[in-house]
Amino acid sequence: MPAYETTATIESGGELRLSAVPFEPGTQVEVFVMPKRPSAAERIAQWQKVCESIRRTPGSSEITEEDIQKEINDYRAGR
Repeated sequence: MPAYETTATIESGGELRLSAVPFEPGTQVEVFVMPKRPSAAERIAQWQKVCESIRRTPGSSEITEEDIQKEINDYRAGR
């Protein structure tokens, strides 16, 4: 049976209402509820905020690409 994906907003009292779903009345369905995933643009904006915060960290401008690569290599080598 094909899945049907949609979005909805939780109403007062924690109620959730779906309408016009593509299933016949009486069809049993499984329901999974989770917060809506952020869009690609929202994820990019969040990532940019993280990067800006890291760049403002004292001493971060002194770290070179070579320093980062050495740390990665050391970690992978178990050092």
